Amino acid sequence: MQVASVIDLPSGTHVGERYKLLKVIGQGGFGITYIAWDEEDRCRVAVKECFPQGICVRDPSSGIIVPARDSYGPSYMKAIEYMRREIRTLAGLDHDAIVRIRDVVWGNGSVFCVMPWLSGGSLKDVIDTRRESVATEQATEWLRTLLGALRYMHERGIVHRDIKPANIMFDEQQRPVLIDFGAALNRSERTTSTTTSQGAFSRNYAAPEQITGKGKVGPWTDFYSLSVTWYELITGIPPEAADARLVQDDVRKLAKQASKLGYSRETLALLDCNMSLRTNRRCQSVDQWEQCWEEGSLPRLENIAAGRRKLLLAGVFTVLGFVGLYGVYATFRENESVNPLSQLSTTGGKEELVKYVETGIHAQNFRKLCDDSLEKYLRLQKEHAGIVRRMVERYSAAIDGVERDEDGEKLWKELDEEKSMLLSLFARDIENVRSDFLKARASYSVSSEEIQQKLKPRNSVEEIMMPAVCEEIAVALSQYESRFFASCAEDYDSSQLITEWGKLERRLSKKNDALRKERYRREHGAPTATPS
Repeated sequence: MQVASVIDLPSGTHVGERYKLLKVIGQGGFGITYIAWDEEDRCRVAVKECFPQGICVRDPSSGIIVPARDSYGPSYMKAIEYMRREIRTLAGLDHDAIVRIRDVVWGNGSVFCVMPWLSGGSLKDVIDTRRESVATEQATEWLRTLLGALRYMHERGIVHRDIKPANIMFDEQQRPVLIDFGAALNRSERTTSTTTSQGAFSRNYAAPEQITGKGKVGPWTDFYSLSVTWYELITGIPPEAADARLVQDDVRKLAKQASKLGYSRETLALLDCNMSLRTNRRCQSVDQWEQCWEEGSLPRLENIAAGRRKLLLAGVFTVLGFVGLYGVYATFRENESVNPLSQLSTTGGKEELVKYVETGIHAQNFRKLCDDSLEKYLRLQKEHAGIVRRMVERYSAAIDGVERDEDGEKLWKELDEEKSMLLSLFARDIENVRSDFLKARASYSVSSEEIQQKLKPRNSVEEIMMPAVCEEIAVALSQYESRFFASCAEDYDSSQLITEWGKLERRLSKKNDALRKERYRREHGAPTATPS
């Protein structure tokens, strides 16, 4: 079986008996979206095909999708299951601001999801091209509409988990519609905590609990993503990703800019509130958000984290008996955003405990493992880029030298086989880097729970401080590790290969067409039309 000459299906292909594909409008890591013509209802529709790039290929003659190699079979079936889950989720929803399922077609070794064609573009288009022309009243109305959609979903136990500008489309009346439920989590599937492996998400818009894998996922998770999206719509600048904010939060509060932004202070304050890194500082339901909006207040939530910090300080007071520490507590009460552990550093206790913990878990060696693995991956990318460059040079010269039809067909087959081999090579190399990293990582304790199990406090003060210090170190190591995984999540070299291979294919196709025309001219005289 040959690898496909292109990833997407060609224009004019029929999906099922009624949908004629017109053109591709989007490609992601897990699927391809087309505009299609519904020949029965005589209207345009959107068709999403499950096509997880990097792990599957398409036969050029039949269009059938198969795993790129046998070992990718489970990953491909998992991608199909994600699409099935998205279809099941959407099939049970009926709301004007949530995209609907029109039809489902199975074929070509994959599944196609047919949805209405939303002709108004996306919120991303609005932000990129005409953000400053959007009136505050219009943007506020869009926000209220989407909150209504979220209430409908959340009441049914569904969390979207991937709200971002590109996943908010507009119909022909410019009403917002929420799309792409591939990462949605149903109540029946929800666990106590989430991990980064449970569905895909967009890092710049994802809540901290999604990126770190720590903490419960719920309505507040969608509120974070929606608020970040609106921050970008209002300011034109997306905030930093949540994991970067966990290290140092430099996001400017919207409410402090109310006078120049043109929105009500209540609206901006609620967006600020729902961009909080702590889940318990965000609204817990749409009803609470709208109630606060109406009353011009912020949610009065029990600050669990602050309560724990106060207990920690109270324990330190009791053990140490230092009257001077009360000044630290008084300062902390005035500004609860200050980390009390940093205030305690004046006693020298925290620094000593951090050193003890990091030495005990070999944190420096773990950081070196992350750095070395990332360096190995980046070096591998350069090697792959060089292979692709040499392939392009070799086949460009070969295409220029084609003089007969049969030579062109032979070269086409050779190019297909070369691409298939390189895709497998790149995937194997990258998988080896990931596998080596995970094997080495298994010997380290990097979660807060693992660290506390491995190391015991040496005195009563450390016993009080240990949980918070271990959590702080675990978050820092998680951020360090995330650089490696974020890089490996994107198969840049495979994408480059596919792009360059497509260019070569188009060149070879033009050359073959020219040869056929020339042969036809020699045999039959000047043609009046291109021969088939």
